[in-house]
Amino acid sequence: MAGISCVGGQGGIPVDRLPQYVHLMLGHSASIHQGSEPVRVSARLTPKDIESVDKAVGRNLGPATTIDAEAWIDEKGRVVRVRQEMHFASNPDIQGTLTLTDFKSAISVSTPDAR
Repeated sequence: MAGISCVGGQGGIPVDRLPQYVHLMLGHSASIHQGSEPVRVSARLTPKDIESVDKAVGRNLGPATTIDAEAWIDEKGRVVRVRQEMHFASNPDIQGTLTLTDFKSAISVSTPDAR
C-alpha cells in the first residue's frame, strides 16, 4: 500500500494520515456503526478541522462548507475505505471514495545518515 494516495484528489487525506483522520472524526462526535465488519465511523467536519491532520489538505478544502466523512475499519484496525462528501455554498457537492486492499506486511525504514 502506497503512502501517497489520497481521498478526493487535492482535497484528499494522504493514506499515511488516515489513522489520525479517524481519530479526528472520533473527536468530533462521530457516529460508530457496529454490528458487521468492517466498523463504520462517520462525522461532519470542516476544512479547519482537517487542517489539524494535514494543513495543505485543509487549505485545499477551504471552499467547502462542510465535509461528511466516513471511514471503515476492519477487524485488524486498518482503515479499509474512506468516503468524503464535500459540500459547497455555491457549487455542487463532490464525493470521493478510496478503498484500500492487498495490505502487505510492514517494511522497516530507517532514517538516512546525515551528510
